Amino acid sequence: MCGIAGYLALAGAPSDLVPEVGGMVAALDRRGPDGSHVATFDAAVLGHARLAIIDLDTGDQPQGNADDSVVVVVNGEIYNYVELRRDLEARGHRFRTRSDIEVIPHLYDECGLDFVDRLRGMFAIALYDRRARRLVLVRDRLGKKPIYWARTERGIAFASELKSFAAVAGVDRRLDWEAVEDFLTYQYVPAPRSILRGVSKLPAAHRLVVEADGSTSLAEYWSPPTAELPGPGLEAALERLAPTFDEAVRIRLRADVPLGAFLSSGIDSTLVCATASPMLPAGLATTTIAFDDRNRGEVELAERVAARIGARHHTREIRADASEVFEAVSAYLDEPLADSSTLPTWMVSAAAREEVKVAISGDGGDESFGGYAWRYGQNLQFERLRRLLPLPRLFGALAAVYPKLDRAPKPLRLKYGLRNLSVDAFEAYFLDMSVFRPEDKDRLYRPELRARLGDYDSRGVLRAPFDRREGASLLERLLYTDLRTYLAEGVLAKVDRMSMGNSLEVRSPLLDQEVVEFAFGLPAALKIEGGRGKIILRELARRRVGEDVATAPKSGFAPPLAGWLRAELGERLRRDVVVDPKLVGELFRAEARRMMYEEHRSGARDWSRPLWSMLVLETWYRNFGRGVGLT
Repeated sequence: MCGIAGYLALAGAPSDLVPEVGGMVAALDRRGPDGSHVATFDAAVLGHARLAIIDLDTGDQPQGNADDSVVVVVNGEIYNYVELRRDLEARGHRFRTRSDIEVIPHLYDECGLDFVDRLRGMFAIALYDRRARRLVLVRDRLGKKPIYWARTERGIAFASELKSFAAVAGVDRRLDWEAVEDFLTYQYVPAPRSILRGVSKLPAAHRLVVEADGSTSLAEYWSPPTAELPGPGLEAALERLAPTFDEAVRIRLRADVPLGAFLSSGIDSTLVCATASPMLPAGLATTTIAFDDRNRGEVELAERVAARIGARHHTREIRADASEVFEAVSAYLDEPLADSSTLPTWMVSAAAREEVKVAISGDGGDESFGGYAWRYGQNLQFERLRRLLPLPRLFGALAAVYPKLDRAPKPLRLKYGLRNLSVDAFEAYFLDMSVFRPEDKDRLYRPELRARLGDYDSRGVLRAPFDRREGASLLERLLYTDLRTYLAEGVLAKVDRMSMGNSLEVRSPLLDQEVVEFAFGLPAALKIEGGRGKIILRELARRRVGEDVATAPKSGFAPPLAGWLRAELGERLRRDVVVDPKLVGELFRAEARRMMYEEHRSGARDWSRPLWSMLVLETWYRNFGRGVGLT
């Protein structure tokens, strides 16, 4: 795991770019605290900051093929490098290191641009072909590792993090207002945009090729398959899933440094740990995080499971003030990301880093195996009701007059259910995913923001992947859309930023492409049924770990966001969002900001997610907005 940066010179001397690349690499010190290197190869300057995991002695980057005609820097890990190296050596290739990264330039010699098809891993790759004077940037299939790029008058610059571009002259650092609109809608900035107008983010499963003349081509190299219909039954599916999943776990245990795992009471992390522990001679070292008494039941179940699977387990008690953790997170988060679970993810990563350099986790099962039963199941149920019930406009009229009732019992919170019945499946999904909904924006946005946005509509972020699976079942369309948007740019961005901020590598077997491909080939009945998600993973957990895990409710620490914004973070919210905002005041009417704050503070309405998004955006601007233009 590392950070990468570099520059392809299309005009001027590459040597002139070395100081800038050095500055870009220096900004990545938390991704790579174990050393850094910058090297020039003809028209390319490649930089690397290293977190040493595999081949501690000779694994520094850049690395090349036999004659260094192909050179690479990589952020990530290639888990199947042992098998790839064995095959390449049989074909006559000779290696100089024991690094997983060295297989990449040799694969490029064999396969050209299709080299990425052979890789199983998480990676952002910058490869320079010195013979063709070609730069190739590649992001892994699911988007676990980020890579940004920008064109200037002198060439193409790239880096693992947005803040590296502060060292690059000539980058357009004006705010991208459409990216701001996307962030306010979804709480993250989706690729290919970044929050800065002049910097792009490479989408997951895409390859950017920059030729010697400066021309560029962007192509998708992978997409999960469509579902098989009717597909295998449960027993046949389990027979196929078990070895695929086991192999995904096994190859992620390769490391030359201490390796551990996060263990919650949930199905995903339990399956990962139960599978990994017997593969290690001394068993797996597992950690469970206890946040006061709020997740005590989950902690106790995790401890029972750890004993059952023979893990070397310890529970870490976490006591931290939300305002202090928010400061730490905000100081590192150089592109706004308003998932409130960034805070507990930061705390978990910091705790794990005290013991290990690598942790395996259960991330990724929900978006492939249908884990968000409350969302997917609800949308499927609404779709069935739409076909049975006439007069959808009636439901829209009822939703318009029905009170929101934030503090009422769930059965009485019918407003958004009635609204979702009045629109089609895509619109209902879009509204569910939106933090600032259209009706909120109409009341809250300043006219100047409306003018800047013109006719831009953030629905397009979800509409493109949703329409791409036209003809598939609604569940498959929702899963695919989440995979391409929320997972890549929300969930995985959170895990990457919070773990890397603590110099910790996190590996996720459920995000192995072969596991994901298997999941997308399953019929819907093996994913979600009767309001329960991840049917096949539940059955695998029942057989491998026990009934208590298979039937446990979905776990995961849900931070008390509404309370934070009334207590520990309340004064900061009032000061930075209501009284003296630097950026948020350009976006939202003053009376609207005051109204939201007062209603939330009094408990009259829960504005926690919109207010949190405003606070995160304002804090980002205060920390990283120097030189960012608002015109």
